[in-house]
Amino acid sequence: MRFLLLSPFTRGTTSSWIVKDVVGHEVDVVPAGYAHDRSRPVSGRQEWADYYRHVRAALRRAGGGRAQGLITVFPQLAALAGLLKRLLLRSDLMVVAWSFNLGRTYGGLKGAVARFALAGVDMFVVHSRAEIPLYSRWLGLPESRFQFVPLSVALPAEGEAPASADEAPAGQQPFILALGTANRDYATLAAAVAGTGIPTLIVAGEHRTRHIQAPPEVCFRNGLALDECHRLARGARLNLVPLQDAGNPSGQVTLIEAMMRGCAIIATRCAGTEDYVEDGADALLVPAGDVAALRVAILSLWNDDARRAELGRRARERALTHYTFAAGGQALQAILDDCAPAAVLQQV
Repeated sequence: MRFLLLSPFTRGTTSSWIVKDVVGHEVDVVPAGYAHDRSRPVSGRQEWADYYRHVRAALRRAGGGRAQGLITVFPQLAALAGLLKRLLLRSDLMVVAWSFNLGRTYGGLKGAVARFALAGVDMFVVHSRAEIPLYSRWLGLPESRFQFVPLSVALPAEGEAPASADEAPAGQQPFILALGTANRDYATLAAAVAGTGIPTLIVAGEHRTRHIQAPPEVCFRNGLALDECHRLARGARLNLVPLQDAGNPSGQVTLIEAMMRGCAIIATRCAGTEDYVEDGADALLVPAGDVAALRVAILSLWNDDARRAELGRRARERALTHYTFAAGGQALQAILDDCAPAAVLQQV
C-alpha cells in the first residue's frame, strides 16, 4: 500500500523519522509548509489554517487511488484528516493517527466536533497505555481502534559522550536540570530545592514559569537550541521531569532523550512515565505535587555517585533497545500490515 505522511515537523520531501524503517509499503512525505512550535500552549486560527492546507494537499495527492492511506502526526492533523475524509466521502482512505497525545479531552460543542471528526480515523497510536480507555470512552470508539506504541526519539549524535563521561565539567558547579514546557510542575520543583543550596536550572517556555517565586537555587532560561539542551542534560548531575497532572501523559520526549544519554532521572509517577521506566531500576518516580517526596529523592541521589551511574546506565540501555526510530518503524510497519488487505501483502 501507498501511504502519505503528514507531519508538522517535516518540511521537505524526505524524512529521517521512523518511516525510513518501514518495508513492504511506500510512504511518501507531504511537506509541511509552515513552522511548528512545540512550546505553544494552544493552536490558534493561523495554525489550524496551516493544518487544513496540509491535509487538503495530501487529499489531492491521494486522489484517484494514488494513495490508500494517510499517516498523521499529532491530534490536529488527525482531526482534520478524519473530518475531511467523512465530509468528502473518502471511506476508501485509511487514516492512521500517530502520536495521538491529546493530553485532555473536551466536552460541549468542541467535544462533539472532535468526536464527529475523529470517527474518520481508523487507528489511533498513543504513547501511554492509560490513554486507550480514556480516548475510547470519550470518542465512543472501541479500544481495538487504539494501540500503544512507545514514543521514538532520534539517537544521540555519533560520538556524543554519555552523561557519566560528561558530568560536572572542570570548573562547573554540579546542578539539577529540568527541561520542557507541557504539563510541567516547576512550582513543586522550586519548593523542593529551596534551602538545599543545590543549583537548579529550568529550561521552559516563559508562560510555564512566570508565576513561580523562585528561591536562590533556581534560575530560568528559554529559547535554547536543542543541541544546547542536550549538552546541559549530559552535564547535569540530575535530570528532573516534574509533571503537574498525573493523569495527563506528558514529558516522554524529555524523559527518553535523557535516558539515551545515560542521565540519572527523577520524574513524576504518571501515565507518561510508568510505561517507560521502572521505579528504582532506571529512574526514581515520585507522586505528583509532593514536595517532600521530591526533596527526599533529590537528596538521596545528589551525593550517591554509584547509584546515579547505575540508574543512568540502565536507562540508556533500555532507551537504546526500545525507544529508537528503528523500534518505532517496526511498530508502524506492523500497523500498516494490519491495515493492508491480505491480497496486497501477498504481492509484496
